[in-house]
Amino acid sequence: MSSEILRVLEGASGSAAMDGLRPKGGHKPFMRTVQHLVRPIRVWVNPDHTVETALVLMRGHRLQSLPVYEGGRVLGIVQPEQLLGVALDTPVREVMITDLLTVTPQTPLRVVAEWFQRTQQTLLPVMEGERLVGIISVFDLLSEIGRSYDPMTGLPWSDYLREWSIERLAEGKEITIIFFDLDNFGMFNKRYGHLVGDEILRRVAQILLQETDPETDVVCRWGGDEFAISTLRRREEAGLLAHHLSRQIAALQIPDVDTPITVSYGYQGGKRTREREQVHYAATVDNLVNLASQECMMMKGAAARVAQGGQLPLPIQAVVEQLPSAKRIKIQSVSYEREGRRARARVYLQTEARVLEGTAEGEAQPIRLLAEATLNALKPLLLPTMQVSLIQAQESILDSGQAIVNVLVLWEDSETRQELVGSTLVRDDPYRATVAAVLDALNRPLGRVLGTA
Repeated sequence: MSSEILRVLEGASGSAAMDGLRPKGGHKPFMRTVQHLVRPIRVWVNPDHTVETALVLMRGHRLQSLPVYEGGRVLGIVQPEQLLGVALDTPVREVMITDLLTVTPQTPLRVVAEWFQRTQQTLLPVMEGERLVGIISVFDLLSEIGRSYDPMTGLPWSDYLREWSIERLAEGKEITIIFFDLDNFGMFNKRYGHLVGDEILRRVAQILLQETDPETDVVCRWGGDEFAISTLRRREEAGLLAHHLSRQIAALQIPDVDTPITVSYGYQGGKRTREREQVHYAATVDNLVNLASQECMMMKGAAARVAQGGQLPLPIQAVVEQLPSAKRIKIQSVSYEREGRRARARVYLQTEARVLEGTAEGEAQPIRLLAEATLNALKPLLLPTMQVSLIQAQESILDSGQAIVNVLVLWEDSETRQELVGSTLVRDDPYRATVAAVLDALNRPLGRVLGTA
């Protein structure tokens, strides 16, 4: 390739274009990249094609630019303004623009946006090795050019999450908002200094980006020590994602920091029951964010028990007075009997057609035994290809003093294998709350089973 043709930006360390975007301390920012917006390439010309061919292709495909591609290399681009007044039989090589940038799917969108602004070009080829994988145009980046980012983490601020969420609702899709708040972050800054605090924020941002899917999830820094994710995942999946991310964050190791890093979270959405009107899209997003942040505050303090040897809290779900599944499965009676170190739990459930009995025996752990007894009671409803098993069951105390029972259940059938989360506030009877939490976890798959029974 001649020296006048292309400058290649790989988005790697050492690129001069990246130096101005890298936070102090040498940490590469984490941000949206070309792969989020690249459009697959369908047409191009080679340098021996005529101007007439290029014009026909651009008009036919409604393109503002066209790559000139030959032998696995992008040699340049042609645009209508270069073709005006040129003889139609002129070879494209004589009019193509050669002073341009090629980008990879990993190139940050901010770098591309700045290049478009500086050069007034409208299109860039996207290369993976020597393969032309697509194009990205200035029109794809109009919203990106005006968008603000957190310079420390490279994440967009909340305006982008809100905008993306409104667009998804307008498309008829459902969203779930997950809200995160680092626990005792002020203490980290006071004890270890703001440089360490900044490093923690960057590492948390990195985890959130690495463990999410840009096809379904958007991550932003909400402000201070708060982060948020908007996702197309259903409610149960979002809860599992939040739980997984909290574990990843708890596993962080920062040099010279011996205090565990924990995060509280809340999540709302993912279970629309009727179509929304357009005027309510923005209000819906704001409401989900408020509810998720309130739920996050309810969880505050639970993660602190991890530092004292406790278990990581399971996702806390919003509790309703009557579970949807309760229309089909009701709690008839619950008992727990202890003899020394051993105990027996017995659960009776009622469906429209039958009474289900389940028992479990073992060490005197009431929450776990009652959860297992509930699963045993439900097993006669399952098809031979279905299995359910208990992963975890625990009771937590919120900062408000309210107790909550959380369970994590593994559901397996011929097509799926997934972890399901259920939660119920303890009002009067913690034993009944445990049974309700199991029904909450299995609400959706049981609904499908009962609906076809």
